[in-house]
Amino acid sequence: MSGERCIDVENAKKLLKKVCNFLEIDESGVADFKITNGKEAVLLSLYSNAFFIFNEKYKFNFRSHGGKFPAREPLTLVPFQYRLWWLSEVAPIFAEPLSKYFKFFPDLVKPKYLFMIDTRKYSKRKYDRYGRLYYEFYIDDAIRDILKKVRANNIHPSDCLIWLSDVDGTYGEEFWEYVSGVVLREKGYFITYYMPGGGDLCAYYIPDYIEKLVKNNLLNKGAFIEELEMLGISNESKPIFTPSKTKYEAIVIEAESSDMRTRSGSEKAGVGQVLKYLGEESSYTGAIVAGPFTKITDIYGGYRDKVGLISCDDDGNLIFSEPPRYREPPEEIFEIMKNVIKCSLLRNLSFEERCKLIGISSNNLGEYFERILSLDIDQIIEKIKEKLKI
Repeated sequence: MSGERCIDVENAKKLLKKVCNFLEIDESGVADFKITNGKEAVLLSLYSNAFFIFNEKYKFNFRSHGGKFPAREPLTLVPFQYRLWWLSEVAPIFAEPLSKYFKFFPDLVKPKYLFMIDTRKYSKRKYDRYGRLYYEFYIDDAIRDILKKVRANNIHPSDCLIWLSDVDGTYGEEFWEYVSGVVLREKGYFITYYMPGGGDLCAYYIPDYIEKLVKNNLLNKGAFIEELEMLGISNESKPIFTPSKTKYEAIVIEAESSDMRTRSGSEKAGVGQVLKYLGEESSYTGAIVAGPFTKITDIYGGYRDKVGLISCDDDGNLIFSEPPRYREPPEEIFEIMKNVIKCSLLRNLSFEERCKLIGISSNNLGEYFERILSLDIDQIIEKIKEKLKI
């Protein structure tokens, strides 16, 4: 597909600087950015291919990227699969929340360094046995260079994240998934891979929940679902988001690597693919296609009034178009997502604190699940505020 454009490392850095208010240019010149909030570094690791570095042999991150997260509990409560895809568990039992890592390893809270690596600098052209060209990436060389830099500046390797480009020096779909999450979070959405149909990412707008969480100073905007179990980790600024919409939304996001794939009308890419998800027996109220260097006017006229858009121009400026409302949502999906949100919040409490909150009087599993799911969000918020002394 000649003329196809993807976002290269330099343009990716321009866009991230403009949409991520927690990124600062690293004036020391060691890394590309400083992530001012350690919690944001964890979220980047969760929603992209970026990883923390440990040493020459090991890296670490927080769960596998891809949306099909394994359950953290050996025993899980989940909705029937057709109602919400990839949801591995709802109710917390004994598994540790993400916030526990910050408690035991307080260095995670500190600012982190982000390296955005153009892998072409560490790749060599090779040919296979049939004479076909390919590029072999030498990750050991890249890691060695980064470690040399950080150690010379007395930076611990575990305070560094590495985000590798593809072998052609560009970022693909996962970059746009992460950018979409950051953009929609600012607009009050709850971001997750749990979705009632196909797609790469889902954003839920639940007006009563976001209003309560902002009003009670637990959030200052929307949130990635995992963010809800990390409350009180860092001092949040005053609310920057004022809830205004009153309707529930479930938005599917289809991310693409190139401009041509983004505006494609094919059922296998971009606009065409996301419209297919809307047309299926799904519960989405709207759809967004995300990818580089696309304006809403680049989308075929018959389609542009059916989808929203997240993209950028050549200067790294964000292009955003609201997704039109396609259908009214079934209540059942939002009932499940409300339980996911409530139970994510409950992970801020220990098992004993949860049992005390629900007043459990027996060692009955069914009773535990029933009472956990019947909790009102106001009860949960008050208990968390009491624990965090807000």
